[in-house]
Amino acid sequence: MKTYMLSNSAGSRVRVKAVDILFVVLAACYALFVASGIVPLSGHGANLDSDLSVYAYSMVRADNPQDFQADEILREATPANSLWNLQQFVAELLTPDDQYAVGLLWAGAFIIFVYLVGMYLLGRWLYGSPGPALILALLMSVTVWVGWGTFWGVTHSDPVPRTFFAALWPFMLMGAVVAMRRPFWRPAVMLAAGLGMWIHGLGALNTGAMFFMAFFFCRPPGWSWSKHLGNLVLCLIFFFVPVLTFLWPSLGQKQAFSPADIEMFHTLFSQRWAKDYGRFAERLALFLSWSKPNFWILLAGFGSWLVVRCNGGPRLRQLAAMYPAFVLALALVSAFSWLESLLAPPLGRLPMAHEFVRGLRYLVPLAWIMVAGLLTLAWPRLATWLRTGFCVLAVLLMLLCNGDRQNVAALYSIAEHTGLPMPYMSRAEGASGEAKKHHEALVALREATMPGDVIFSNAGDMGVRHIAKRGMGHTFKDGAHSYYNKNLEQARQWLANEKLRAQGPTGYVDVWLQSGLPWLFCDRPEDRALLEKYGNVVWENPGWLIVRRHEGGAPAREEPALPVSSEENAQMNAPLPEGQAPEQAPGAAVIVPLKP
Repeated sequence: MKTYMLSNSAGSRVRVKAVDILFVVLAACYALFVASGIVPLSGHGANLDSDLSVYAYSMVRADNPQDFQADEILREATPANSLWNLQQFVAELLTPDDQYAVGLLWAGAFIIFVYLVGMYLLGRWLYGSPGPALILALLMSVTVWVGWGTFWGVTHSDPVPRTFFAALWPFMLMGAVVAMRRPFWRPAVMLAAGLGMWIHGLGALNTGAMFFMAFFFCRPPGWSWSKHLGNLVLCLIFFFVPVLTFLWPSLGQKQAFSPADIEMFHTLFSQRWAKDYGRFAERLALFLSWSKPNFWILLAGFGSWLVVRCNGGPRLRQLAAMYPAFVLALALVSAFSWLESLLAPPLGRLPMAHEFVRGLRYLVPLAWIMVAGLLTLAWPRLATWLRTGFCVLAVLLMLLCNGDRQNVAALYSIAEHTGLPMPYMSRAEGASGEAKKHHEALVALREATMPGDVIFSNAGDMGVRHIAKRGMGHTFKDGAHSYYNKNLEQARQWLANEKLRAQGPTGYVDVWLQSGLPWLFCDRPEDRALLEKYGNVVWENPGWLIVRRHEGGAPAREEPALPVSSEENAQMNAPLPEGQAPEQAPGAAVIVPLKP
């Protein structure tokens, strides 16, 4: 059989074998099953990842700006609601008609394919053998929570920009390894990392720091210090030109705030992000706690690194030599993130680097590379049947024992198309049923209202914007727009709304009444009797109500909202688990005529 050669001076040639082509074909089939299954599981995008929903309604607004002139968040394009990235570009190419959420979901399935192939190619390039490369691709797909509201993995939830960057990261990593031996390529590698800002900003900044630190500590043989420093300066220029170009619209905002205004923004920051970024030292200790998988993965990675750096292949040893610089860079970025959040308030500034600490998730793939590298040393000593059996078993375990949202979608599609019994089908059918009712409610909302109307959603349902295509009153998620845009009026309104919501499970009714908005889209059918005091239920199904306020205004609340504990309120404000909708009572959809 004919084979093809991929060569590089950093190591031996890699032969493209039939098994490599087989992996690419299987990865493509898996991605197609994900694309087919995730649409019904999400209700055509009704139950969408909250971050992905932001990109969906940004796409809708770009094509239909006239429909959002009354939406305070979307009436004007700002750096927080109109940032272009690679995911949106791919989604726009794949969007059927005006189903923007479906386009984003299909783009996510495509990037899962790129992710799997990229990790496999990285393994083939580093290890030379298909078996360990397959194991690396599977390990990289395991969901590992690292804290700060983020994780490493590809199937847990709807792919977002960080997943797109992670899919391209192995290609950048291979470029960095090559550049260690070919230093004239280093500025080009840094340029690639900088351009990654249009894929995922945090990934680009952390990766750029890692690569630059590795280049800094490796002066090429025969180079003088002046030549080495000149090359490093060129690396910085090539990196920061695209970075600053991307950040300039945000950096160019020059508002002057009083101490009271700054304090208000800090209050918003605490309420909106304290769950993810508060108590830095405590969260770092939890990240490194022996009771968490992170600790054992990093420990296994460190032990493997000690062996691989002396006994691995040329490319793997070169990469292992870069690890201390990588870890130092991630530590420095995290320290900067922490210090900036501490020093910004006394200086009269708003913390803007709080998310940089999320770069610590790159420690996980670095550990997996070393673990798979250690396996490579023992791989040739194993019998052929044992190696084949191990790979088949690993694939089956990842496919059949993985309850992540995207994998369940693939299993659901396989079961639908083949009739084969698959695990997690009861979960998939339940999610599909709930999502279908949610989508039905959003379509009914679009039909009951007029373009340009603004809707109040008690749960901050972003589907109001990207499926119903209607403006929406302030939501919990919108606090980010108020903060990053430094909009005082919106920030005050957000804080006032959250104070009312905190009064109890029905605190949203007070927010709705004070907003003056005529329409309510509600996922609490148990509150129907209360809501009918202030409006007419014009449509309902087992999980959703559409309410229109009485003409001429609504009476004041006759009773205060029931108090709840701070813990319960935090749970109310927290986003729903991926792929899950609120609990809904059974029953058939009922159309209720609008009362005159």
